[in-house]
Amino acid sequence: MKIELRYFTGTGNAWKLLDTCKETFVEGGHQVHISKLDPGECRLNADLIGFAFPVYAFGMPRIVRRYLKSIIKFHKPQKVFFIVTPGDVIGASSTSKKCENILKRKNCDIVYSDVINMPNNWIPFSHTDTPEVNSAIIEKGIERSKAIAKDILDNKRSTFEVKQIPATLRVLGNVINTLFRNFGLFSLKSLFRVYPSCNGCGLCAKVCPTGSIKMIKGKPKWFGSCEQCMRCVHICPQESIYQFPAGTKGKSRYMEPDFKPFEN
Repeated sequence: MKIELRYFTGTGNAWKLLDTCKETFVEGGHQVHISKLDPGECRLNADLIGFAFPVYAFGMPRIVRRYLKSIIKFHKPQKVFFIVTPGDVIGASSTSKKCENILKRKNCDIVYSDVINMPNNWIPFSHTDTPEVNSAIIEKGIERSKAIAKDILDNKRSTFEVKQIPATLRVLGNVINTLFRNFGLFSLKSLFRVYPSCNGCGLCAKVCPTGSIKMIKGKPKWFGSCEQCMRCVHICPQESIYQFPAGTKGKSRYMEPDFKPFEN
């Protein structure tokens, strides 16, 4: 079986879970290709296609939404599965259902979908847990991903039941995400600042998954395509990046241990 896997990630959570699926598929003797989501890709050809992406403000990142909508409709039912990675299952709100609706319009047969909690990385206005706690969360996510891949190979089907999230939270989540996508993202990218410790190394610009950071006069500047994935905040060697008025000094950073931004 030929399998194509696509992910979008900030600090490696979605990649890790999909890569875990890849390992299980390969062990089963299947041909598997995994790569980061390419906005210019609109046609996929495989027996099975899998997606993984995080949740930002109760919804899917704009880049993921645009990508899924740009896929050319399949001529025959296409087997698809997807994994959503929020910091908490409640944060997924109606994300799974919206993704499902988009894919169904593309003539996709959704054989599996799930929401798997992974470590939170939005530290400017929140925090990430200790390495020990994050390690336990990741391990649990890995085990769940292995189970999903095995179920798919065994022709078992399952889709995430969004109704397990209270209706009031789903409605509130939709409102928050609409405001976030239409107004919040523009405002938040303008709130990025650097402490005096920034040495202008440019690493943040080099690894930004959406190419939203440019070095201007030796300092980073964020532009409108920023998805708030927080990779720049967590990868900065000087821990210099923050969002006004919330600071990041003294806060733990997080990157999935096996994730290599330059390679993935």
